[in-house]
Amino acid sequence: MVYEGFTEFAIKKILDHMMGKASYSMPTVYVALFNGNPLGAGTELADPPATDYAREGVTWGSASFVSPTGTITNTAIVDFGTAGAAWGTVDYVAIYDDATAGNMLASGPLEVSRSVQLNDPVSFPVGELKVRLTQATV
Repeated sequence: MVYEGFTEFAIKKILDHMMGKASYSMPTVYVALFNGNPLGAGTELADPPATDYAREGVTWGSASFVSPTGTITNTAIVDFGTAGAAWGTVDYVAIYDDATAGNMLASGPLEVSRSVQLNDPVSFPVGELKVRLTQATV
């Protein structure tokens, strides 16, 4: 699974912070599951009928860099529990700075979408969630 897109909100915060314009406090981040691209017409599974769904916190390791890409991965299982109803197809994930509202920081497609049915366990093993930043060449 790979996140490939930082949002406009996150890009502005990172640039302002890195260039000394404005401080950006480290957020607590949560993973959200989506049916469809959240930057398009996708909807988060919190919409009915996703019984028992909630965003889950994620613990990241330290970033690594192998030119031209930096990568960070989850260091603990991200467990959404067991679906209390059919959640539909999960094909995108997003990272937010709040458990229920907040700002989307990044999003991207799952490598393999998944149809979540009643009583299906939903989790991401250690190392499966990845955020990547790639240097641009000019």
